[in-house]
Amino acid sequence: MIELLIAIAVIAVMDGLIYSVMVQSRKRAYLGACISNLRQLVLAVHAYENDWGMVPIEYHLKTPEGVYGYVQQLIYPYVRDDNIFLCPLDYSRGERTPYGVAKWKGKEWRKSYAYFVNGTTLKEYNVTRPFPDMVLFDCIRHEGVDILARYDGRIEVAPNGRYRSISLIPEPKEGGM
Repeated sequence: MIELLIAIAVIAVMDGLIYSVMVQSRKRAYLGACISNLRQLVLAVHAYENDWGMVPIEYHLKTPEGVYGYVQQLIYPYVRDDNIFLCPLDYSRGERTPYGVAKWKGKEWRKSYAYFVNGTTLKEYNVTRPFPDMVLFDCIRHEGVDILARYDGRIEVAPNGRYRSISLIPEPKEGGM
């Protein structure tokens, strides 16, 4: 009987250890998916800029059709997937975020990421396009870290409130690998 109890205790301890490892690996997978989303959003902003000659600007205008000007509506043709705008850790699917839900022509536009290029920002820096170090998107869903997507394509992870350059995805070097 004692041997059976010891075996059950060992199995319970191993189960606890395996569960904690699985939780950590799931968080890392979500972090990777979030970084991928932000990378695609930055590429979509650059594609929009190539087509229109300017980066999309965040306006909050109300029209009879709904709220217009959210950046996700402008760059949607370049990504064609609503899930790109949602962080995998955002279990509310964009409903309970500080950025709100935009409605346009009967469709809800949800987002988990903050976009920082607006009329005030551009006027403040007196530029027509963001400078390379400017943050385009920010994700605050992950515990203890902010994930930043910069105009030049760098994706950075910073401890909450401390923006320092820690590039997770190094850019390929010219002339080979």
